[in-house]
Amino acid sequence: MDSQDNVLYIASPKFLSYQSPLFVLIKGRSMNQRSLFIIFLVATVLTFTYFIYTNPRAADIIFTNANVYTLDPESPVVEAVAVHGGRIVGTGNTRDLLREFDTKQVIDLTGKTMVPGFIDAHAHMNGLGELMQSIVLVGVTSPEGVAALVRERAKRLSPGEWIYGRGWDQNLWPTKQFPTKAWLDAAAPNNPIILGRIDGHAIWVNGKAMEIAKISRETKDPEGGKIVRDIGGSPTGIFIDNAKSLIENVFPPQSPEEIERSLLIAARECVKMGLTEVHDMGDSAEVEIYKQLADHKNLPIRIYAVIGTETEGWRDLLDKGPIIGYSNGMFTLRAVKFYMDGALGSRGAALFDEYADDPGNRGITRMSKDSLETAVRVAINRGFQPCTHAIGDRANRIVLDAYETLLKSLPKGDYRLRIEHAQVLSPNDIPRFEQLGVLPSMQPIHATSDMYWAEARLGPERVKGAYAWRSLLETATIILGGSDFPNDTMNPLWGFYAAISRGDPTGYPAEGWYGKQKMTREEALKSITLWAAYGAFQEPMKGSIEIGKYADLTILSKDIMTIPAREILKTDVEMTVVGGKVVYVKEATQQVP
Repeated sequence: MDSQDNVLYIASPKFLSYQSPLFVLIKGRSMNQRSLFIIFLVATVLTFTYFIYTNPRAADIIFTNANVYTLDPESPVVEAVAVHGGRIVGTGNTRDLLREFDTKQVIDLTGKTMVPGFIDAHAHMNGLGELMQSIVLVGVTSPEGVAALVRERAKRLSPGEWIYGRGWDQNLWPTKQFPTKAWLDAAAPNNPIILGRIDGHAIWVNGKAMEIAKISRETKDPEGGKIVRDIGGSPTGIFIDNAKSLIENVFPPQSPEEIERSLLIAARECVKMGLTEVHDMGDSAEVEIYKQLADHKNLPIRIYAVIGTETEGWRDLLDKGPIIGYSNGMFTLRAVKFYMDGALGSRGAALFDEYADDPGNRGITRMSKDSLETAVRVAINRGFQPCTHAIGDRANRIVLDAYETLLKSLPKGDYRLRIEHAQVLSPNDIPRFEQLGVLPSMQPIHATSDMYWAEARLGPERVKGAYAWRSLLETATIILGGSDFPNDTMNPLWGFYAAISRGDPTGYPAEGWYGKQKMTREEALKSITLWAAYGAFQEPMKGSIEIGKYADLTILSKDIMTIPAREILKTDVEMTVVGGKVVYVKEATQQVP
């Protein structure tokens, strides 16, 4: 215990109990001796206490005059936070902390709002970095618009160079149909092209790419994947889920230098958004690069890395075991991601009944229950947390069944099994999350992105189990909040807004899309802070503003807990702090020391 702890102990009932060392020391003495001893003891305690509180402790930074939402139930709102050695050492009011601590720096936040550092519980760092260096197709409203961007990029390239882009969404187009290779062949016939759909579960390619990959009418659909074909059976240029690998296997791989550049570009974008940690559903090639960045103090945010089983080398990483709290908690490798189905937007999500807008199609399952159970058992035995992608109601049922069977055979333990997305649920499966201790990792922004077409996919009854946050929360489970960037908007404030409004930026629909499923503001904040930290076994060290935890803090221009909902979208991140280091200031264009 430090000196403050000793003062608290001396003043506690335990110290004065009949079993305490003090009582044993004085019980055999005379009345006068006891009186003198107690007087001496009280004088000693008072002197010691005076010494402690009149000799300030050290702090590196004190943030003052703020509106601080701590998520600590014992002191939910304070106005000042003291930081030393990367940890929180004091919370309270400004005057007390300035008196209690001798600090090198005081940052007056002038009434701005501080919350625990935002955590994105499901994202793709390298994907974001790649997107920011490629053709960005997010929001493009027609295939003609995509083709125009491809044509412009081709002008700057030599014949044979690959063109990469991401973010197209046919649901935004007038026809809402999958495009064909003809659009891309006309735009850049001499360059192979690969364009990722916004959900990452489908690609659109041209004839040159298919030629390099030796794709023809005779090419069979791989298990867990689909090649979209025309009426004559020829591939149209759309490859869904596991079929993507037919093209991706001939796409030039990134060099380590390119991966590092992508990760750094993404990390710098993250701190601008107030993110202090990302659960990166990533690539085995990124692990050593992350460690090197952490070693050289070049990683501005914490990374909770999840091994993607779609990448080479993932089994080797499992065999090597977890890496926890590397470089003062900047990097952890502790989870592995499995895939049960595809995505709703590309009609690859596995449903019990056929798609309402695509008769005969029930989606794709990429693993069986038995194969998932076997794989998850191996992961747990190696010390890794299983995170399984499941979007459709059938996929979620398979995963829950596999988890349940596995849990019955394992010793009791704190496994924190996760389902990533948990997007469409059968009503009977909703209470099973809490019953089994399975954590739903969900992305509120998906609901407001998908609401324009989700009911067309699912029909009026099945859609009631989609994005069912309130139904899950009422079972006493928690929700890990994320964005799935770059598959959707990465800004945590937009996700927070979606969670509490279930509406788009214009305020449509007025009561929210299936508004009874909204989160409260406190729930929405916890989902991207404390609950996300719990989802990574990190709640003892982060996720709330409490003494002893990492000083991971996000400072905002407005009070998102009280302002009108749409004002949240106009709120700026003023500052991002990771481990007591200010890594972003709104006015700056680079990191500050």
